[in-house]
Amino acid sequence: MNKKLILIGGVPGSGKTLIGKEIAKRIGFFVDKDSVSRFFTERMLELLGSHADDRESKVYLESVRSVEYRTMIEHALDNIEIGRSVICSAPFIREFDDPQWLDEVSLEAKSFGSEVVTIWVHVDTPTAHGRIVGRGESRDNWKLENWDAYIKTLPQAAPSKTADFIIDNSNSPQMPVHQQIEMVVNKISAPALL
Repeated sequence: MNKKLILIGGVPGSGKTLIGKEIAKRIGFFVDKDSVSRFFTERMLELLGSHADDRESKVYLESVRSVEYRTMIEHALDNIEIGRSVICSAPFIREFDDPQWLDEVSLEAKSFGSEVVTIWVHVDTPTAHGRIVGRGESRDNWKLENWDAYIKTLPQAAPSKTADFIIDNSNSPQMPVHQQIEMVVNKISAPALL
């Protein structure tokens, strides 16, 4: 199997991390944006005069968010360079809608002999809400307190033009999630991917 840079995106509460780890058990190294960047993000936000849990303000969106994503991609590329496939988990909401960003990351991965694969994790709104409540993270407080306004900012459909695969991780998907994961892993692992 050729090395892959697998980008797993989806709205908060979709189960990206769980699915990413399941795929990584089979084919690669796992990198989660929050694990890679959470502590420096919180400190940056405080230094910029915001709250450590802020993920919705102009300060975060314009000054911090791109640094988080770049840090995660650099970490992934370091591992691809030494011969590992890498699975990155992050919302990728803007990124999957930005062909230029995807092209740039694809070129970087290609320079190390790797191809980019994109996976969107779909979830219905009630399931996402329940999972966000259940995880009890302080960074989700604003989302929950402003739920109706917040969900209007999220994509209403999967980015079908840029997602190579879509996994439905709602409470009642048509196919069990473990079967969807196996199908995706088998296709990714096949000699000719797309």
